[in-house]
Amino acid sequence: MIMRYMYYLFVMLSITSCSLDFGYDYKIKRLPHKELSYEELPDSVRSFLYTESSSHMIIDEILFVDSIDSSIYHLESVEMGPWTDYYKLIDINKEITYRIEYSYYHPYIIWKNKLYIPYIPDRFEIYKSEHFKMAKYTEYELK
Repeated sequence: MIMRYMYYLFVMLSITSCSLDFGYDYKIKRLPHKELSYEELPDSVRSFLYTESSSHMIIDEILFVDSIDSSIYHLESVEMGPWTDYYKLIDINKEITYRIEYSYYHPYIIWKNKLYIPYIPDRFEIYKSEHFKMAKYTEYELK
């Protein structure tokens, strides 16, 4: 009887601990954000995206408008079995991690402590300048 109870307790604790996620500090979707069109983006971001995509500095699905940011931010994928569960954006200087859902569009664009995620219906990846002009953007305020 006691063994059955212990087994039940062990199974319940295992299931509960698997459902909890302690691998990040903030979920991107819970940060302050606003929707923007291409024309509403800051001039530096817009002019950066206007240049040919071959000159973009893309590292791990992140576009860095300022190359200094490439030494501050790092992106990791968090796997659940053979699938990617979500991405973890890491601010190395502040030691803060952000969870970005796998379903979010990319590349992720970083400039001045802000994350821009483009969106075009029926398109998951955006790498050409004409696609950047058609996209809508969500601007997130990073901590």
